[in-house]
Amino acid sequence: MRRSWIERNALWKIPLGCLTLLFLMALFGLGVFTLVNTTFHHSDVYKQAMARAQENAQVRAQIGDPIAPGWMIVGELKINGSTGYANFSIPISGTRGKGHIRVVATKNGVWRFSFLQVYVDGQQQCIDLLSTQPPDQSVE
Repeated sequence: MRRSWIERNALWKIPLGCLTLLFLMALFGLGVFTLVNTTFHHSDVYKQAMARAQENAQVRAQIGDPIAPGWMIVGELKINGSTGYANFSIPISGTRGKGHIRVVATKNGVWRFSFLQVYVDGQQQCIDLLSTQPPDQSVE
């Protein structure tokens, strides 16, 4: 009866076991990262913030058109039924440059932005996306 490779090379069991464990941990981490980013990308507050940035002429002039979101969103998003809280940053890029959208909003039935600004890389001043609409106007 012929022995398997792992039986003939018993000293390889520990390194192979460690590599398998590291691979599974990396796969789990990648899965969690993908799940969190997908949750951000499918949220209403994210979609509204991106829409406002893409509609703003000043942002389009400085970033370029089309404005594309980046994948690595940093921050927090908590939603519990009709209430919620968002505080995150969306990386964006266009044909002329890069930047990020800073979002702070609360949800009590509808999302209300308290802070929505675009920071363009290399620029001193930010673009306030809330100043283009009356402050008491809310978005769903």
